[in-house]
Amino acid sequence: MALGFPAAALRACAGDEVGLLLDGAYRGRVRLRRKRGRVFVSLPTYTLARELDLLDPENGRSILGKSCFILPCYAFGIGTVTFADRAVVGGFSVSGLDDQVQVDCLENGHVLMRGFARRVVDARYRFSLPFPRMLTQDRPAACMFRIAGLPLDGPPLLVTMTMLGVRGHVDPSRAGEVAGWVCDLNAPERRVAVDLVRDGVVVQTVMADRPRADLLAAGIGDGQGGFSFTLPRDGSFSEPTEISVVLSGTALNLVNSPLAVSAPPAVRGVFDRLHGMSAHGWALNLTDPKRPVEVEAVCGERVLARATANLFRGDLLEAGLNDGFCAYKIDLGEQMLDLLGQEIVVRVAGRPGMVLEGAPRIATQNPNLLRYLKPGRGLDPSVLPRLRRALDRRVGALVLSIIMPVHDTPQEWLVRAVESVLAQWCGHWELICVDDRSTAPHVAAVLGAFARRDRRIRVLASQANGGIARATNLGLRAACGDYVTFLDHDDCLEPDAVYHLLKAARDSDADFIYSDEATTDENIDSIAEIKARPAFSYDYYLSHPYFVHMLCIRRRIAYEIGGWDEGMAISADVDFVLRALGRVETIAHVPRVLYRWRTHGGSAGHSRQDAVMQATRGAIQRHLDRHHPGATVSDGAGFNQFRVDWPAARGRILIVIPTKNKADLVRAAIESIERTARGEDYRIVVVDHESTDPEAIGYFASLGGRHVVMPYRGDFNYSRINNQAVRKYGGDAEFVLFLNNDVEATSAGWLDRMRRLANRPEVGVVGALLLYPDRRVQHAGVILGFNGSADHAFKFGDVYGPGDARVLGYNCSLTSVRDFSAVTAACMMMRRAVFEQVGGFDESFKIGFNDTDLCLRVREAGFKVLYDGHTVLYHYESATRSVTKQVMHPEDTRRMLERHAGILRDGDPFYNPNLSVTVQDHVLRDDDGCGRGAVRVVGPTKQLWRNPAIEGRVIP
Repeated sequence: MALGFPAAALRACAGDEVGLLLDGAYRGRVRLRRKRGRVFVSLPTYTLARELDLLDPENGRSILGKSCFILPCYAFGIGTVTFADRAVVGGFSVSGLDDQVQVDCLENGHVLMRGFARRVVDARYRFSLPFPRMLTQDRPAACMFRIAGLPLDGPPLLVTMTMLGVRGHVDPSRAGEVAGWVCDLNAPERRVAVDLVRDGVVVQTVMADRPRADLLAAGIGDGQGGFSFTLPRDGSFSEPTEISVVLSGTALNLVNSPLAVSAPPAVRGVFDRLHGMSAHGWALNLTDPKRPVEVEAVCGERVLARATANLFRGDLLEAGLNDGFCAYKIDLGEQMLDLLGQEIVVRVAGRPGMVLEGAPRIATQNPNLLRYLKPGRGLDPSVLPRLRRALDRRVGALVLSIIMPVHDTPQEWLVRAVESVLAQWCGHWELICVDDRSTAPHVAAVLGAFARRDRRIRVLASQANGGIARATNLGLRAACGDYVTFLDHDDCLEPDAVYHLLKAARDSDADFIYSDEATTDENIDSIAEIKARPAFSYDYYLSHPYFVHMLCIRRRIAYEIGGWDEGMAISADVDFVLRALGRVETIAHVPRVLYRWRTHGGSAGHSRQDAVMQATRGAIQRHLDRHHPGATVSDGAGFNQFRVDWPAARGRILIVIPTKNKADLVRAAIESIERTARGEDYRIVVVDHESTDPEAIGYFASLGGRHVVMPYRGDFNYSRINNQAVRKYGGDAEFVLFLNNDVEATSAGWLDRMRRLANRPEVGVVGALLLYPDRRVQHAGVILGFNGSADHAFKFGDVYGPGDARVLGYNCSLTSVRDFSAVTAACMMMRRAVFEQVGGFDESFKIGFNDTDLCLRVREAGFKVLYDGHTVLYHYESATRSVTKQVMHPEDTRRMLERHAGILRDGDPFYNPNLSVTVQDHVLRDDDGCGRGAVRVVGPTKQLWRNPAIEGRVIP
């Protein structure tokens, strides 16, 4: 539509464009069309206006002088507006507009509905606006209208709940659910369907037919109009999302709709803690609990590591979460040191939005490491004189000779080594520095300056470079102390080293003492790892010479064995220890870090690994030839790892397998023995505890002639079952193997190897490395006091790495033969004479801890309990009884805690007290328990491999 003006009215405008102002709103520029003395202006076809003004585009001033009333030009007329079929319907007439004109329905100035009126014929339009929401009884909607942008005057159209004919309400949002009610006011007994709509798409449709007491009480319908939508747990609603609940097939929202909702995630889980170099917690797939959740640890945008949440935790079992099998441990490894101070998040793998509760957590340094990083342990220098006097009194007259061979040591490292001796809190020491013909001129100058500074420092100069062993022996011959120890020229002593060695020597009268140590890189102030060791284990040392520093020996014995072998350019320290074992009576372990070992490319042990293996293997073989003729040593699973094969043993093995039903498991166990132990002398006794399964009964009957089936009646009592089997069928057996019905052997030779170990007179019990079906650790020894009672070491840890290479475990424990306080009877061999000597299993332990109790009594009788990392079998752990929860044994737990309270109180001697006793084993504990463990003493005996015992002495 165009409006014409006399040309004179626009004489102030010289151009062809003007600004258009409609009802005070600027609509942009329009072109002027001049014809026959008039000027025409075209109006927009999408909007109505009451007034018009034209503006000079140069200065914005009105050209007309005042606004013109133009509404009559549109010939606008409003017809009847009514409410019908849940919609506002009406019509109007207007000229000069498009075929479709926008119509707004307003309530309190806000748009309630918006749609379009369509041209019906000529200038007449009709519209129908579906009502968008239900109403409450006390709040009708007062509807005003705006057509093509023009607000209409007049009384509002009142729409009430009764006019809608339906009422409904959405309840306040609850995670994972959308609920509410609907009632058809015209037919209350008729059920109404509702849709859940997201982004214009119907997600779900349900019938509102659930009973609701609140509706019945309020007299709304017949009380049967409730509904509920369950949001999917597929992650699509993991973030708050706007949804609508509408009368099915319409756009009529219920009261409180639309609203924001979110579903509880498909995965529920918690990031509990950072412990050691691992992230711990649990995660459970709520939709499919038996499908383990993959989780990942993330720092910033970087994924650090992943793990599967399928580990067992007792607290999760008690909480009813997937039988306890939904815990995870994400190993972060050495990168943890680079993450200090940064936030770490654990989330569902590959799902950035599914972060577990408890995240983020700040990676912090273990406080027990921090104290080693403070100069002088943070001790106030003013108290040192008084402290030294007190510690000197405590060690009595004992003196420690520290022997340090020196050869071309970097000056800074040499100074630091000597200063670490001068900084000792106990002054009962002498330092003998043996300069092994250094060529670096600073060596003599530095050593001479220190000798002049303190008369306890003596410097010996070798006439030729003879190597570490020869230099050490020069120092030994010059030593005057009661005990001698050795310090590498590039390492450091902790300030309390001399005190704790001499204190242990005075209190225990031990001939040989060793401690824990810290390893560093070239920067000796940067601790990489704490080497926390167990009490002395002879077999462990043969498998992996597990202590290097700090070792201390009575000077007299060091002389008697001839010092270090000067013919050995490398591994002379291992040879020295092995020869010392033939003379010492007692060995003490100080569970404290007393030594700091600087590891670097120039270290002999790190740069010449092949030579180290050859030299150490030779030293071990010479030791075996002297003391155990027939035993042989070969390379083990990794560097500085060795396998000792003991002389062949003869004698029948009684294999006891208790079971109830479970023919499939027993068949697999027996067939694996037959397959892997061909030619061995053994008798299998299957103890049948009232089996009822026809398949099991038939299979056990088929064993006749090959193996023995012994019936057992009465309540399940593991101890009594095994005791009866040994008494009845073990008379001609030299050895007994207790084997669970869910254990399977895969490698030949395992049975003979266990018998060879068990045949040694000092050995009482031998246990194996047992794996879960996924090849993770089920058993690798038992730790007393872990998680409040006892638990398996390295449980759920990896056994095989890339290329099926064996994972060595902490300080090579997984791949060694070593002492433990106990092993599991799931696969445990003993000499029958030892079993009978200690009275067999205690039958008061019906289900649990019977094997732990037996092992502890065997050790009390003076025998060793060994774990063998070379004997590997699979164990499906309590597959027979887990479904009935028979694995829970609170009475047995209480009895074990009471009977063996002493070792639980004082600590497992074969588990270092500085290591964690909760959550994860073999990581440095992060509470205040570090450095409080007692010295552990092995002996007395002239030959430590012959029947050692741990004394019950507590040495502070």
